[in-house]
Amino acid sequence: MKLIKTKLKILAIVFMSFFGIQSVSAIEGLSIGLGYNYSGFMGTGTETKTGSGASTSLKDVTVKDGAFTAEVASIFAEYAITDVFTIGVEQIAEDMDTPTNTNIQDNKIDAGITNNVSATFENHTTIYANINMPFSTYVKVGYNMVDVLTNESLGTGGKYGNTDTTGYTIGLGYNYKTPSGVFLRAELSGSQYEDVNATNSVDTTKQVTVSDMYGATAAIKIGYTF
Repeated sequence: MKLIKTKLKILAIVFMSFFGIQSVSAIEGLSIGLGYNYSGFMGTGTETKTGSGASTSLKDVTVKDGAFTAEVASIFAEYAITDVFTIGVEQIAEDMDTPTNTNIQDNKIDAGITNNVSATFENHTTIYANINMPFSTYVKVGYNMVDVLTNESLGTGGKYGNTDTTGYTIGLGYNYKTPSGVFLRAELSGSQYEDVNATNSVDTTKQVTVSDMYGATAAIKIGYTF
């Protein structure tokens, strides 16, 4: 979380510095807006821990795939550098929660003990560039930053700390502009995220890794260009 907030502060200073050295007419290239996003995410979770009994020197590995969908709003601001190239920042205005994964232990030591684990994706922010194409279409490329908050109730003890991840987005959209400055967009995009790792606070032999994280989003956006 601290990493993302630091990056946003730096970005805000850059934007303010840029506008500070421009004439008042530079604001004419500024756009702000809101978006409705329907997203699907998937990833692979791997839990690694020391085995029990005679197998304590071996690793007990559990691998599960998971997916979920989310309907969330976003806000964005962007500036047209040229008629072709626009830079912007978009932030998801709501948290995104994964389903809860329940695991009932079946080994001799922890038999019957239940672990419940889920995650919350918070402060999902994308720094992006839109490249205008013919027929009012555009290509979007972006850099994602998101905090990952772990929510767990572990009968076996301990907890996993929060972390963050980054990734990349590429998309294609259609932009309808009105003479008044209002615009409407339809956008499809795909995202990829870096792997995240967490270690149990009580038993450091227990680690969780989430890998192969991908997302796809269909969005409708409305905004105004000054």
